Amino acid sequence: MKKNSLFISFLFLYSLYFGQLNGPESIDFDPLNNRYLIANSSNGKIMQRSSNGTISQFVGGISPNPYGIEVVGTTVYACCSGKVLGFDLTTGLQVFSVNLGASFLNGITHDNSGNLFVTDFTAKKIYRINIATQTFNLFAQNLTQSPNGIIYDAPSNSLVFVSWGSSAKIKRCSLLDSTVTTLLTTSYTNIDGIARKANGDFYISTWGTNSVYKYNNDFTTTPSLIVSGLSSPADIYYNDLTDTLAIPNSGNNTLTFVGQSTVSLLEQNASEVSIFPNPSTNFLFMTSSKNQIARIELINESGIISGIYPVEDSFEVNIDVKNLQKGTYFVRLYDNKKILIGIQRFMKVN
Repeated sequence: MKKNSLFISFLFLYSLYFGQLNGPESIDFDPLNNRYLIANSSNGKIMQRSSNGTISQFVGGISPNPYGIEVVGTTVYACCSGKVLGFDLTTGLQVFSVNLGASFLNGITHDNSGNLFVTDFTAKKIYRINIATQTFNLFAQNLTQSPNGIIYDAPSNSLVFVSWGSSAKIKRCSLLDSTVTTLLTTSYTNIDGIARKANGDFYISTWGTNSVYKYNNDFTTTPSLIVSGLSSPADIYYNDLTDTLAIPNSGNNTLTFVGQSTVSLLEQNASEVSIFPNPSTNFLFMTSSKNQIARIELINESGIISGIYPVEDSFEVNIDVKNLQKGTYFVRLYDNKKILIGIQRFMKVN
């Protein structure tokens, strides 16, 4: 990442109960449709949580039941026992199916080269799947503890994954040669999920203490307790767009959100902030009716790709985006008190 994110100075914690959740095992954010997706591991469904907090079914009848899920482009991929299935984010139709013949696929992540990586909890393996060709290979094996949650770490060109069992380990797997090294042997039992913040911090969820902890980017500092009192916290997700950690509690069918807001700001500040292309598609024009714009961040699914500080006391800003690759991006605006005042999606089409 080129720039570290600026974060809100206060912490907001919010827990919600929904009868529609049944063994929520994994959560991810779908920026194309401004919603969270949650895998129900007990009834074969992927649920969706809208920006206003409404929970409804997105896809049902998934067999075997979904565990880890990962949004990539226009598809959400799900670990389903020995298979990985993919569902179109617009229609919900199944568009991808790869049978790995694995024992029990649990965690899932993706890199920037069109690959999925999934952990086989029972067989202690990691598989790599090429999305375009729907082919796969065994990427790492003979792991000493059952691998669970896994996350792609672009700066180190590696996968970071957590383990089940006592004195659970946090490990790194190089994408160059599949070499696995131990980053840390923890005092925790049964680490389930791992998430990465755009600034490089890592979060882990553990059943042993029913808590989530934060580590720095190389796991060399004492972890910080972020939230306790959870119920079997599973595969977590960090939403950099709203600086929010999303936690599915598989033990009591709830979601816990820690951070700036559980509600997307796409509509929340629509009347105060406008972000839209100029007639030349190589520029974005931003204006704020109430707050001076002190920082602009451009974000894609890999995190923050640039941070821009406009002219002091500016309410209107033009930025050049001609060097961006085609795809979906978000613009995030902060005022001079480092408060997030607006966020909006835009498409770079040429």
